Amino acid sequence: MKISEIWNVPIKLHISFLIILPVFAYLFGSSPYFFAELDPIYAYSLGTVLAVLFFFCVLLHELGHTYVALKSGIEISGITLMIFGGVSSMEELKEDPDTEFRLAIAGPLVSIAIGIILITLNYFLGLPALPFGLIGAKSSIAGIFIGWLGYINLVLAGFNLIPAFPMDGGRVLRSFLARRMSYIEATRKAAATGRAFAFGLGLLGVLLLPQGGIWFILIAAFIYIGASEEEKTTEISKALADKKVRDLMTSEVVTVSPEIYISDLADIIREKKHMGYPVVEDNTLKGIITFSDIKDISKERQYEVVVKDVMTKDLIKINPEEEAYSALKKISREKVGRIPVVENDELVGIITRTDFTTALQLSGSWG
Repeated sequence: MKISEIWNVPIKLHISFLIILPVFAYLFGSSPYFFAELDPIYAYSLGTVLAVLFFFCVLLHELGHTYVALKSGIEISGITLMIFGGVSSMEELKEDPDTEFRLAIAGPLVSIAIGIILITLNYFLGLPALPFGLIGAKSSIAGIFIGWLGYINLVLAGFNLIPAFPMDGGRVLRSFLARRMSYIEATRKAAATGRAFAFGLGLLGVLLLPQGGIWFILIAAFIYIGASEEEKTTEISKALADKKVRDLMTSEVVTVSPEIYISDLADIIREKKHMGYPVVEDNTLKGIITFSDIKDISKERQYEVVVKDVMTKDLIKINPEEEAYSALKKISREKVGRIPVVENDELVGIITRTDFTTALQLSGSWG
């Protein structure tokens, strides 16, 4: 869900953020370190404000990455706030350790700067006291909002600098390793470090059950999956590095007319065993029709409805000279199974998820 836009970059909320925000509000509102002694409604209201400010700091962290990326000429498609923080969606980075280091360190540096500023402000204002009884006095509400947010930003920076994907520290580690070995080998070593850290964190979580151990286990799972996905993504990008869409696409495309009935299309699907077909009229691509578009049409109506009534007209197209890996990312991002390949307004092929699966199986990079 898009909520704003900064530097022409959309700011979005993931559904998991809407789930975790009330949890944070409850934890802050009921914590003996914060607002538990206040009236419950007032306490949970303050807890909600504190949770929103915390995620605003996470957004500033991500804007640090975004600013450096934009200055480096890297396209950012959006920033998404989710259950474990935020993520900046950017185009695939070239194998440049220096650029990756600057991008990775920018977010933690923003968090450190926010932390130092807030803790310094808390000190000069003489607010009693810093959170968690750090100076032995009762925390004031202002002290909680300023002092606690300062410390949590330092914790946020430290957590993100853990040398494990998908945290920034994993990318910092890879940028150092990539100066001494190939990029793919650096990714494998950084991913292995991340998985080892996740295993240790998960074990700690088990030992701490039920007193908060579940959070360590969830974070361990997040790190393990993120490290494995980063390794897999890098290996796929390397396998497709020298390939164009033209190399993988299917040139002999079965097309259908926009005027045929759905009953005729159903016969074509049964015969050809394809789940989607470009819709062409007078050698011009008009749309695309898939099994998903027609599966809910009753048999009786299939003899009344024609393809043009239900086809997708807002097409995603791709050029045959585009990088194959870019096409794979587009298929994943748009959540489609196939993309028509168009050159000079003429349909020259179609590329599907199956085409990539086959190519990766042949290269030994899929499994």
